[in-house]
Amino acid sequence: MNPQLVRQWYELYRTGIYRFALSLLRSPEQAEDVLQETFVKLLTGKFSCPTPGKEKAWLFKVAKNLCMDILRWRTRELELPPVIAAPPGENWEFLELISPLSRDEQMIVSLKFIGGFTHAEIAKITGTTVHAAKKRYERAIRKLREEMEVTL
Repeated sequence: MNPQLVRQWYELYRTGIYRFALSLLRSPEQAEDVLQETFVKLLTGKFSCPTPGKEKAWLFKVAKNLCMDILRWRTRELELPPVIAAPPGENWEFLELISPLSRDEQMIVSLKFIGGFTHAEIAKITGTTVHAAKKRYERAIRKLREEMEVTL
């Protein structure tokens, strides 16, 4: 991609992209990040370059997708239950116990044991079906049992 052309497009569209991102995200810092990442994606050329005359739509689409990623991340962060404090020794032991599991499995086991959530509630929190939450929980427990048998 021609850096001069990218600079020209940056000058033309930066204010609009920033304001668009700000309207979705309500965070000046994150809107600035989206603006920068939009042009980084253009410069790295990992995506098909926009056709001249259609660059504005392409840039705004990239910015929208980046904003949606941030909003999805925010939603996941907000949906997680508050951490329930456990006695210090117990908490470290639990974290060590579940460390062989994947991040998703750790989350499900933590929601079940620490949060005391039902499979239906875990499904809602993680955005899966009840059946999927149950199966992931069962697989995680099976992994933990196998891990404990190996270490004993």
